[in-house]
Amino acid sequence: MSKSIGSIVCGFVVAAGVSSAAAQTLTTLVSFNFANGANPLASVTLSGDTLYGTTENSGAANLGTVFSVPVTGGPPTTLATFNGTNGSNPRAGLTLSGNTLYGTARFGGASNVGTVFSVPVTGGPPTTLATFNGANGANPAAGLTLSGNTLYGTTYFGGAGTAGTVFSVPVTGGTLTTLVTFNVANGANPAAGLTLSGNTLYGTTVFGGASNFGTVFSIPVTGGTLTTLATFDGANGAYPPAGLILSGNTLYGTTAGGGAGDLGTVFSVPVTGGTPTTLATFNGANGAQPQAGLILSDDTLYGTTVQGGASSLGTVFSIPVTGGTPTTLAPFNGTNGANPYAGLTLSGNTLYGTTFQGGSSGIGTVFALVLPLQCGSPDFDGDGDGGTDADIEAFFRVIAGGSCGP
Repeated sequence: MSKSIGSIVCGFVVAAGVSSAAAQTLTTLVSFNFANGANPLASVTLSGDTLYGTTENSGAANLGTVFSVPVTGGPPTTLATFNGTNGSNPRAGLTLSGNTLYGTARFGGASNVGTVFSVPVTGGPPTTLATFNGANGANPAAGLTLSGNTLYGTTYFGGAGTAGTVFSVPVTGGTLTTLVTFNVANGANPAAGLTLSGNTLYGTTVFGGASNFGTVFSIPVTGGTLTTLATFDGANGAYPPAGLILSGNTLYGTTAGGGAGDLGTVFSVPVTGGTPTTLATFNGANGAQPQAGLILSDDTLYGTTVQGGASSLGTVFSIPVTGGTPTTLAPFNGTNGANPYAGLTLSGNTLYGTTFQGGSSGIGTVFALVLPLQCGSPDFDGDGDGGTDADIEAFFRVIAGGSCGP
């Protein structure tokens, strides 16, 4: 079951009432061509009518970029490029607060093991807020969580045990505070960001734990003792590379391996801890090796797989929050993108995401996927009167595979 970190290290459609299971059409908003960016690994951040993201490669020094693009598509605007000194090769998404974007770079900085940076939404050189030196962490692979004036994140390597850390840093920059170091027994190599609820941070590690197949953990925002909430054993999943979403008292996530076909799972775990519940397993045809986290809308979870599907180039999928067989909403075929490592962003009934490869130059895309109309209201035909004969007729059209509208 051993896999390389390259293969180890998020689409959705709403289903309120009745929804179509047919595959939807992907729209390519950006096809990267190296001059405007290359190989996005992270999800996009939406503000107003603009999407913000990062590319791992391209830019003046071929060390990555920060970009923006309208939600309607068009040429991306390069807001910042990395030069090594100010960071390099960002693989994580961005956190927006006011007019400032915050993120991490996997390499670069004084010790060449990564930085925390900020960039104005209008663009400009990245400001280095903190640099990693190995002892305080190394090679952050995940984005940041903002609470008040503090940013929280993880590093994949570094710390006392060299197996990664959880850290905090002021938004104004300064000395990194190490909240916990991983030692394999309590987890190893966190590749994902953190989920904050109250005064508790929740996350995952790709490796470590009793079987060395990864863990789910919690830690106070002030640091201290880490609590292992769940460990994976292969049968119930293996190698969770992505962050968690919290709904009520339940955490939901994905594993890149394990499950019946060793091609990954969707799981849930109580916030109080316990054995992971497998909600779905992937079999190749319905996707394989999810690398990204999930989004929950109504009673449906949405995500992406980096492989599998009709062309073995990845999928956008949905499953009921109670579990079941994944529904493929859109497969990637190379032309429309390939190998989505990132999760998705939902606005209205449109999903936005990125692919690492594919598109016209083969080096990645930004895409949109319009979801079927929700039909959870009595006013199925959308005319505002609700419950009339026309609405009843519209309801039966939906059952027959049509749309909610007249």
